[in-house]
Amino acid sequence: MRTVQKLPILSLLLVLVGYIAYGWLLSIHKADWRIWIPVGAIAFGMEWLFSIVWAIAAVVFVFLRKDQFLLSLGISVIWAFLMYVARNELRAFMNNRGWNFFVLTLIAGTGLSLGWFTDTLPMIRTFGSTLIK
Repeated sequence: MRTVQKLPILSLLLVLVGYIAYGWLLSIHKADWRIWIPVGAIAFGMEWLFSIVWAIAAVVFVFLRKDQFLLSLGISVIWAFLMYVARNELRAFMNNRGWNFFVLTLIAGTGLSLGWFTDTLPMIRTFGSTLIK
């Protein structure tokens, strides 16, 4: 029987921090949260390939016309591989496919929402607006 002590906390935190960063980037570029949060959460819960496609689409949406496009795409690919490792650890912990989808979707949705929320904080909003200039 699996216990909470064997729960891969580092993997959960990695996934959460990754989606917080993506939620914040999408927020500072005024992307519609009603589209990006549910789609990103469902893509991550379904399969890792969908999450990679979603991450690349987010980078293209955010950085296509900026100098940082290739750097952001590279970081996104590295992030996607780290997410793949984290997903495998989480899936190894849970054998039930339905629970697996639910937990991964909940983690991704929470991370994206927290990222969106951080843009409402004045100090972070100022930092974000200096990034997109």
